Amino acid sequence: MQNIELIVRLIIKKDNKILFCINKTTGNYYLPGGHVEFGDTLEKTIYKEISEELGWGKDDIKNISYKTHLEQIYKKEAEGNLHHELNMIFDVSINENLEIKALESHINFEWLSISDINNHKIVPFTIIPFLS
Repeated sequence: MQNIELIVRLIIKKDNKILFCINKTTGNYYLPGGHVEFGDTLEKTIYKEISEELGWGKDDIKNISYKTHLEQIYKKEAEGNLHHELNMIFDVSINENLEIKALESHINFEWLSISDINNHKIVPFTIIPFLS
């Protein structure tokens, strides 16, 4: 049985830059966040993912506001199967001097200038219009 993946994605801006995760294997850039597990709320997933990826606590982020959603249906190259995901995108503010350090070994983080986003491999690329 095929499933639809529900994912939260966070737009974290600072000084005309946006924080991106970078997959070390593929070089793809994507917004921080992750999969919503059955029984978890979107808000709980936001806090869980920032804790797992960055070590931030609930008090380190504020002003969570829903921005939009983005539905993607595409063929996964490695598997050849159709992949269906629904990304719930949120604007989030963070406390000023938070350390940006990846806690998961397969990713890094980088602040990208909004004007430079088109020069990177952003996935899904259809999210780019929502980042300005």
